[in-house]
Parts: sequence; C-alpha cells; structure tokens
Amino acid sequence: MANRFKAALFKGPGELEVREVSAPDLNPGEVLVRVRACGICGSDLNIFRRDPPIPKYWGGHEISGEIEEIGPGVEGLNAGERVSVAPLIPCGKCELCRAGLENICPDCVFISFNARGGFSEFVVAPRENIYRLPDKMGFDEAVLLEPLADVLHSFKRAGDIAGKMIVVVGCGTIGLLTVVAAKALGAQKIIAIGKYGHQRRLSTLLGADAALGSADPGIERLVIEALKGAKADLVFETVGGYESESIAQSLNILRPGGTLMLSGVHYKTPNMNLKFLTEREIEIKGTQRYRREDYAAAIDLYAKGAINGSLLVTHRVSLEDIMKGYSIAFDKDANSAVKVVVCP
Repeated sequence: MANRFKAALFKGPGELEVREVSAPDLNPGEVLVRVRACGICGSDLNIFRRDPPIPKYWGGHEISGEIEEIGPGVEGLNAGERVSVAPLIPCGKCELCRAGLENICPDCVFISFNARGGFSEFVVAPRENIYRLPDKMGFDEAVLLEPLADVLHSFKRAGDIAGKMIVVVGCGTIGLLTVVAAKALGAQKIIAIGKYGHQRRLSTLLGADAALGSADPGIERLVIEALKGAKADLVFETVGGYESESIAQSLNILRPGGTLMLSGVHYKTPNMNLKFLTEREIEIKGTQRYRREDYAAAIDLYAKGAINGSLLVTHRVSLEDIMKGYSIAFDKDANSAVKVVVCP
C-alpha cells in the first residue's frame, strides 16, 4: 500500500478539496479496498452544505472496488477480488447488537460519517463488511447494493409485499429501488409519485404501473383511479428532508388498516391528525439502514437476475471532478440525474 493517496475532503459548507492524505493502518481482521466507484447519496448532499459541518465527515458510503491487501487473520478473501463495502460497523457489544438490532446500534461506526469514506482511492473495512460482487455486476451498479439493502430492510419491517397495492412517494434512488424490488417480490400494483419528469418516466421502465406528479391536482383521486378504485395497502415515503407535506399526502392515499413506511429521513416534526390514524387503524413505521442479512439478500437478488438497477446510474465523474458530480446531483431536474457515481 502506498504511504499516501488521494481523497476528496470537506473544507467547509459547499467546499470539497481533492488532496493527498496519509494511508491508514491495516489492522488485523481488516481489508484494504481500492475504490472503483462510490455513489453520491442524498445524505452526502444534505451534509455538503451543512453549517457547521459534521466533525470527521469524510463522504461516500456506497462503495465498490477491488481488494488491494488483506490484514492479518483475514480468511476467505484474496487480493484482486471484486467487492462491495458495507458501511455500517456495529459495536457488537451493546444491548441492541446482542438483540440482532445492529442497524440501530448507538455506538456504531459508519464509513464516511465517522470513518474514512469512499470519496478516495482506498478505504479500509472489517472483513465482515466485505461482500463479493456477482460475476456480471459492474462497479457502477454495485454502488446501489447499500441503498437496496436499506429498501429490503424496509420491506421486512412492512411485512409481506406479494399481492399488495403499493404506492412509492418519491422517485430518487431509494424510491426507484423500492419500485424495482417491489416488482421483483410480487407486488400486485405499484404507483410511483415523483417530483421530476425523468424520474417518473424511469419508474415506469423499472416496473411501476403508473407514475404521477407530486404536485398533480387531486393526487388522492388519481391514485385511486390508478389502483382501480382502491387505496394503497402500503405507502413507502422516501422523500424525507425538511418538509412534511409528503407525509400528509401518504396518509391520505392509505386504506384503513394500511401501513405507512417512513423510508426517508425527516428533520422536521409534522403536524398530524392522530384521530385520523386511530379511527383508521393506520400504522406508521420507521426504518433505519439495514442489517447484514439485508445486505446479503440484496446481493442474492442481483445474482439471481431478479434486480437490474443499471438505469439508475445516470452520471459518472472522476475523483478530481467530484465538485462537478455534486453540481449534477443537486440540479437533478436539469441534468436528468438519479445516481451520480464518483470513480477514483
């Protein structure tokens, strides 16, 4: 391993700088991966302009690459193998980890948030976070494994998907992968609601039966028409952010007894009519990250050919052009962007 390599580091709100950094130590049980692709996630975009910035934030957690070197004690892997790097490193000791809830471990390390991330030439991760890629999966598409694992965890929280009437609110990466996975797992009907035209068009190519605009007048009526007179069994709200209108919209298109899954990360407390929830016995469930079995399931779906997310990767930039990548991702409507991938 070289003593120094290139990485894109946050200087401050809205500023990234590519510079040389010292190589990390490779400890027992760890693997050094040469990064070949790393997706720009919505969380990266939110944090990019944050003031003050998150301490120790490096950036980039949707990582694929090749094994460069293995540390002492690592078995079952070899240099040169093509892999995905799962970013969540739970402590393994707390009460939640012992209960199998490592995705909400309060003491976890998450690559890019509090450990060196993938917007760099190399990244180090524990052996248990390294997954071999299916033979036919390219590095670019492999950046979708982490968000797909998130989606599959939300499905596990929601219950059986097969035969259900599903509405997906939001057509970013998580929303579109929700469409793809719901189709693969036998949903009866899938309606996508998205802000941008290129996202809605892509949702229908990926398996949505209909795509509606989030600002369309009478959206509730349009959903019922698309579902042939019914309301949704399940709504996956994938927008998140600082506005809560999508939550109210989601609740209005749910049938009594239906479930709203909050897949998006919300930063604002919504105004909610609790009487509405009580009278209709509506369930609202949160979902956070993924567990190891979800990551393995994501790879398995790809390996079986049940999932094809290649259409989601719309742009690629070099590490040196990462600021251009952020610009493309921020102005997704003008650039018809979905997933922007950085290729060191």
